[in-house]
Amino acid sequence: MKRGVSARDVAERAGVSRTTVSFVLNNTAGVVISEETRARVLRAARELGYVPNEQARSLSMTRHHAVGVFICHPRSPFADSFVLPLIEGISRVLNKHRYQLVLQQVGMRGVDYTRLIAEDDVDGVILINPHHHDEALGGLLERGFPTVVIGSFRAGRVSEVDVDNRAAAREAVEHLVGLGHERIAFISHAPLDFPAAAERRRGFLDAIREAGAESHGDHVYEAVGAFSEESGYRCTETLLERRPRPTALFAGNDMVAYGAMQAAKDGGLRVPDDLSIVGFDDDYLSRYTNPPLTTIAVPAASLGAEAARLAVATISRPYEQDPGRLVLSHHLSVRGTCGPPGPPGPPRGRFAPSS
Repeated sequence: MKRGVSARDVAERAGVSRTTVSFVLNNTAGVVISEETRARVLRAARELGYVPNEQARSLSMTRHHAVGVFICHPRSPFADSFVLPLIEGISRVLNKHRYQLVLQQVGMRGVDYTRLIAEDDVDGVILINPHHHDEALGGLLERGFPTVVIGSFRAGRVSEVDVDNRAAAREAVEHLVGLGHERIAFISHAPLDFPAAAERRRGFLDAIREAGAESHGDHVYEAVGAFSEESGYRCTETLLERRPRPTALFAGNDMVAYGAMQAAKDGGLRVPDDLSIVGFDDDYLSRYTNPPLTTIAVPAASLGAEAARLAVATISRPYEQDPGRLVLSHHLSVRGTCGPPGPPGPPRGRFAPSS
């Protein structure tokens, strides 16, 4: 046996989890592993000269009792107030089951989940906010590593916990339509390769089309935000320069809505008299803005808790869990940022057309 060669080395060489290496090398009963994966593990062990002794065998059969929580976010995830209650919900359940939470921010492209899993010695993964092009996640799922997604990735391939983003967005826009608005703008909270952003846009368009509001030709009131108040501010400035100016705005999350509110006020417009705004998330700041923000309330802590329960169950009984999708309920919290369109009159502020 070569000194220094470990099960982690074998896992990295074979491109599988350490749990899979343990199952193969210990010929664990009742575990179904493909012949191709089994052969790859045995080949890697042979090439590295790895032979587990009794102590190593005992250790390899012991769980690490840790779950990796990987957050796909281009900025600091802790700048996003929606992330904090998610982590709180996850932590509460993992603590109850005596699992350690290992937090990682991952990049938007080229994530090596196999390396992160090996480095962190985790038994399973909860992934927050994946995007459509995350091929590395697809590879992780093909290896059968216990994985839960908060959000949406690829239906039928992984366990997911989410809300119905499309239905929620439609409800938000229907509220604006019901108040009499016809020119309604939309700012996504993220690029549209993020499933939640794309689904919220679909819900926006559903409601607009059904109401017959202006949503085509020269009257497409849309912009793409980037997870931040700053992007909401910039997008709102651009949208408010359109003619005719939108009278209402649906923001893809509350952070974008905060930026939109400030841009309107800095431009001399009043919320909601000149511009009604609806957000999405109902994060802890939304009720303390001036006026308080009307928003879609999402149970962030419950999303985290349910994801953690699924992760623990999948780790404990990996071959008894079928991938599924758990959809939690949402509701519209009506506060002070929405009202009927203001009466026609002389335009105000720097968004007024020049004479």
